[in-house]
Amino acid sequence: MTAVRALAFGDLETGVWGAAWMPDAVAAPSIALGTGSGAAVVSATVDGSDVETEWRLRAPGADLVVSPAGEPVREGGAQDGLDQLCRLSGHLELDGEAHSVDCLGWQAARRLAVEPDRLESFRQVSAWFEPGEGVALLALRPHKARGQDSDVIAAAVLEPDLAGTISDPRLSTTYRDDGNPTRAGIELWIVEEGGDGAEPNGAAEPEQAGGREYPRRAAGEALGPQADWELNGFHLHAELFRWHSRGRDGAGMYVLARRR
Repeated sequence: MTAVRALAFGDLETGVWGAAWMPDAVAAPSIALGTGSGAAVVSATVDGSDVETEWRLRAPGADLVVSPAGEPVREGGAQDGLDQLCRLSGHLELDGEAHSVDCLGWQAARRLAVEPDRLESFRQVSAWFEPGEGVALLALRPHKARGQDSDVIAAAVLEPDLAGTISDPRLSTTYRDDGNPTRAGIELWIVEEGGDGAEPNGAAEPEQAGGREYPRRAAGEALGPQADWELNGFHLHAELFRWHSRGRDGAGMYVLARRR
């Protein structure tokens, strides 16, 4: 199975963001970097290989330290991987303008359940909310799939002290005329063994089966600018998203990859 590392970070206030999809076989991975006024894709070097320890990413105009900001969480679904909130610090320069970076992000290390040569597309969605909560979802679409019902999906809820497993993760996306995402929604059901069916804040869902499930939902919209690049036969597209969940706003990324 193909091993991949993924990284995303972003800040709504400054508009600074970045995203990377890094198969182990790629010696010099590409990273998309953006601000409120533009975006670019550059080759990077990575020092460090463990998502549970600090590592460093260097690229032309960028020097970033990635530090763990929470415990790693094993994904729920058909993938084999770990997701973790992280904090990015450092600087980047884009279009001659320097920007400091100090924000939350998300990182993951996984082995894909579908080999890349059998993939038609994939969607990597992540969102994070201060001071330290987030969600992430990866949907793989095999060749000749008839739509999202055939997607192979894994997801993670990144919250302190969350007890339970994810059931039936779902991703819905609205696309612009150019085929790129403009809005998205995530729905994850948490199966809490032995629980009373209520969310930690006391809100219960009437449709819960056996009183042991509660949802995590998030909805988001693209903020632009966009970044596009080619990798191993795929065209990748990344955009900063503003996400909404349980009355809070947070940053996140939507990465869409389609076979060329």
